[in-house]
Amino acid sequence: MASDDQSKTEKATPEKRRKAREQGQFARARDAGGLAATLTVILLLVTTGPMAALRVKDYAMRCFREPFDLVHGDVHAVSMRLGEMFVLLLLPVTIAATLGGLGIGFAEAGFHPKLDLVMPKMNRLDPMGRLKMLVNPKHATVETLLAIGRIGVVAYVTYGVVKDAFPLLVRMSSVSLVSAAAAVGATAEAVAIRATVALAVLAGADYAWNRLKLEKDLMMSRQEIKDEMKQQEGDPRHKQKMRARARERLRRGLAKMVKQADVIVANPTHISVALRYRAQDGAPVLLAKGYDDVALFMRQLAKDNGVPVVENKPLARAIAKRVKVGRQIPVDLYAAVAEVLAFVYRLKNRVLFG
Repeated sequence: MASDDQSKTEKATPEKRRKAREQGQFARARDAGGLAATLTVILLLVTTGPMAALRVKDYAMRCFREPFDLVHGDVHAVSMRLGEMFVLLLLPVTIAATLGGLGIGFAEAGFHPKLDLVMPKMNRLDPMGRLKMLVNPKHATVETLLAIGRIGVVAYVTYGVVKDAFPLLVRMSSVSLVSAAAAVGATAEAVAIRATVALAVLAGADYAWNRLKLEKDLMMSRQEIKDEMKQQEGDPRHKQKMRARARERLRRGLAKMVKQADVIVANPTHISVALRYRAQDGAPVLLAKGYDDVALFMRQLAKDNGVPVVENKPLARAIAKRVKVGRQIPVDLYAAVAEVLAFVYRLKNRVLFG
């Protein structure tokens, strides 16, 4: 086992990372979802808390102003009012918590819906796997420290806030109900916000630890990388993707070269060559050439970009056979190419000047 770990000296390839993510292996913080949901709810309560308090007050006042429903035992009317109040109070909180938890989940894992991950599997129900993780001294030490850290942080923050607010809280009996409720609410809000921020710092440390651990677990040996490359080379889907990328690169390159060309010499459907002449080059230059489907594609590009197409079978064949892309035309083809370029220039002048 030690020799296997020592041989894994290479970082994980993108393909292995993709497969690991599909299997649910990615860096995550244990409390990130709950913290995000809590923080979202706190922000919602801070912004909409006064409005919620007014709704509760309005409901209580309606119960005192209209006690006839209670006296006459109209349970339906009372239930409707109570249900309406709970919906107005709890629905925004539930939606906010759900969106916060989903947001941090997508931030950690990305949006990769995999239904098979939520299907029940016996290996997930096997307690031995979890037991082995707990028995592992290194893993158990980190888990224990994080758990103690969470408890300690919450206890420390709560103690500090309550200690600072204690002189005010002991005087609650001598103030109005509204003032007492406001003081208690402010204390609870301070505890919630500070504890959430502190736990967020611990969650960040947990995420960093899990990321380092994941990187180590995904390390590969050179032999594994070679085997993966061989497997990809034999994978039809990988070959198809590679061919698609190659075609796309070829299309973009051809489009760029054809736009810069002065003329396309064709044969008439099987061969196309793109030529450009600039005085500083000293001689015409072959920008691109193509056969069959590529030749037809070059002619279509020329049509779309207003580049003239001249059919000259012998010249197109000679250039395609003898000249490499980016090289100048041989001296013995100067006359034929010059004749084509002269024809193109006369045609352009005719179009420009009528």
